[in-house]
Amino acid sequence: MQIVAFNSSPRDNETSKTELILQKFLEGARRAGASTETIYLRQYKIKDCLGCFSCWIKDLGRCVQKDDMAELLFEHYLKADVAVLATPIYYMTMNARMKAFIDRTLPLMDPLAEVGPEGGHPYRYEKVPKVAVLSVCAFWDQSMFQPLSLNMKMIFGQDLIAEIYRHSSEALGIPRLQPQVDKVLAAVGRAGEEVVREGKVQEETMAALTQDLAPATVMMEMAREYWTQMVEQAGHK
Repeated sequence: MQIVAFNSSPRDNETSKTELILQKFLEGARRAGASTETIYLRQYKIKDCLGCFSCWIKDLGRCVQKDDMAELLFEHYLKADVAVLATPIYYMTMNARMKAFIDRTLPLMDPLAEVGPEGGHPYRYEKVPKVAVLSVCAFWDQSMFQPLSLNMKMIFGQDLIAEIYRHSSEALGIPRLQPQVDKVLAAVGRAGEEVVREGKVQEETMAALTQDLAPATVMMEMAREYWTQMVEQAGHK
């Protein structure tokens, strides 16, 4: 199995919690025998979709724009058996870079193909990847991922085989929480193995990777302390 991960975080790999969770997932996938590749979307030029539908009516299956998405990333997406779309939560959903990437996969669709009762256009290509979505957010409530999850389910339908969502992500580097963090990261690795071997993540593994690091009241107080410190360091009172 060939897995290609697309990471839309703008942060460097040392500070990105999207990257932390993604690489633990891919480590597990490699243990199960998959080959993996990570593409950092921040390093590429991806223009916004023009909504011109040239890829549907003129140059079929090809975008009219000449940028990294059309000339490089689209082919990387197509070659994957599983595409992992990794994004931090920005305003309750995927960030703009990931949205632009997904918008530009419009050439996959064939508007002349027969539409099923669930709606949506079928693919024009015989092989398209299955999709696993991975996301993190700083808030301590798993419900923060509901808008993203609904969006991804509607976009990818039955091709969406896994959703890996980790709340309280900024707390993953706090030393006093390390015992619980280690359990979470181990579960993320198991999720990668299960996607390769079974095509899904088991409920027990999902419960382990979404477990709380500490009670909500503790997480709220830690967040308040952190932001107070950051504001004061910036010279504000």
